[in-house]
Amino acid sequence: MNSKKTPVADTLLSDSKKKRIRKHIQSEELGDIINILDRVSTSHAGTAKTKDKRFVIHELVKHVHDNCQDIEKVFFGYGKYLCEIDSDNAKEVGVSIIWRGYRQNPGVTEKQLLRIADDKNWEVREYAGSAFASVLRENPKLQSKMIKWSGHRSENIRRAVVFSSLAYKERGDTSKAFEILSLLMSDSSNYVKKNLGPFILGSHFGNNFPDATFEFLLDHSKSIDLNVLWNVAMSFNNSFGNRYPKEALEILSLISQSNLPSVNRAIVSTLKHLNKRNENIVKAFCLAKGIVIK
Repeated sequence: MNSKKTPVADTLLSDSKKKRIRKHIQSEELGDIINILDRVSTSHAGTAKTKDKRFVIHELVKHVHDNCQDIEKVFFGYGKYLCEIDSDNAKEVGVSIIWRGYRQNPGVTEKQLLRIADDKNWEVREYAGSAFASVLRENPKLQSKMIKWSGHRSENIRRAVVFSSLAYKERGDTSKAFEILSLLMSDSSNYVKKNLGPFILGSHFGNNFPDATFEFLLDHSKSIDLNVLWNVAMSFNNSFGNRYPKEALEILSLISQSNLPSVNRAIVSTLKHLNKRNENIVKAFCLAKGIVIK
């Protein structure tokens, strides 16, 4: 008996379907493109495969650059049209296109970004988060708008603002990135927190800009806010902590004095993670602090 599992295909678009998509793009039949994606959607988030959506986005962008004079106007028009189709595939492709035409109509583009960032489908919100980062990267003046949106009533939109900080990752402008993140460190939303401390702050900025991140974390370790301290502790619960265990323990030592239950749980969680690769120093730390990890 052959027990090997059949590998899962990363695309469901056949060559003939890709050919039809290119033809629809040439004819600007955007709705027909979405119909094709909708027909190959999977049970995972109810949308097409990531590779298939990326194919459509790539082909649309290529078409606009190769054939259109007023590129931003076309990107805005295509993006707005797609964003307003009642399809999660359309929203994901649309938000990936409309930010490229931001300067054509800032107000409407912002409205669509906010709407899709607050969508009920978690995967649609993922695409919106990437669009937030992209639009800020290409339009630095939006920094003030991101700062404003960091106080939005919707946790989904605040979470997208967390992702907008990645606009500064490529250029290494941690000061601008941390200006945004510092406003959200005290956010009580679990959805915001789990994306901020352990993911964006630790995995992204910590791994790429450790010195600046250590400085940021040391500064925030002085806070008395439990959400800030939770984010500080959890920023090391990943590969960043694995790479810098001694620095992680130094900062965990500072915040362990808070004696806040939720912060203590975050510290223990991070210590368990660090203990997998750094048992000796973590064991010594726990003995000195009277912390028990199982």
